Amino acid sequence: MMTGNAHEIALLERTLTTLVARTGFPVAFGGFAKPSGTELTSFAGTRTGALRGLVIKSGQGLGGLALARRQLTATGAYHESAEIIHSYDREVGGEGILALLAVPVVVDDRVRALIYAGVRNRTEMEHSTLSLAANAARRLAWELSVHEETQRRMAVHDSQRGPQTADTGPTQYDLAELYAELREISKLVSDPELATRIDVASALLRPVAEQPAIAGGTELSPRELDVVTHLALGKRNALIATHLGLAESTVKSYLASAMRKLEATNRFEVVLMARRQGLIR
Repeated sequence: MMTGNAHEIALLERTLTTLVARTGFPVAFGGFAKPSGTELTSFAGTRTGALRGLVIKSGQGLGGLALARRQLTATGAYHESAEIIHSYDREVGGEGILALLAVPVVVDDRVRALIYAGVRNRTEMEHSTLSLAANAARRLAWELSVHEETQRRMAVHDSQRGPQTADTGPTQYDLAELYAELREISKLVSDPELATRIDVASALLRPVAEQPAIAGGTELSPRELDVVTHLALGKRNALIATHLGLAESTVKSYLASAMRKLEATNRFEVVLMARRQGLIR
């Protein structure tokens, strides 16, 4: 398990703020999981620092119970609950919290974070409130998975490019890669506003990125270059089609055209020839 980086912490803090606004719970808090436990680092609506830095162990307290169960767990009377190992009563009491819910954030079967929402009076948790909290955790899990996938793709891209000198600016291929990457990321993002911002940003690259690529006397169309670039990453036609929003038959057509232009006889050769001529790296 890993702690969150700055971007992921910002996602967690936004989730907590939204949770408070939508559920009517006055306080929310949480943190990212790590081997020693889940340390509470992010807060919305707290009055004291009683919870800051508290490390939640699996099985202990309401959050630990939620971690052990890997599901949302709630109680309308925290201090009187017989289900809970009351390891953190002093800290929870320091915030005046009497009713509390906790929900783990699970990404690819790993618990990445834990979020709470609480109120300062005894109350029965309504189903609608629990649903909002569960949805908040699922949304955060989705955003974290998108961020991780983006980081993974950037790492693959960087490994393909190799070491860069300080005075080397972005090539047309670099810009085409970035343009294609932004288009793919926008398809993964569930937030319409964020997806629109990504589309606007990618549109700024379009005039340059969609120029035909020319190297060694060979010209590939933007779509042919897209297909060969994805092919170089080891993707099969069906996956390339999904990423580019094309029919698989269309991908095959672009690939066949690129093979003719590069005088390649198979998928391996088309990637090799494209690299030799500087069309991809």
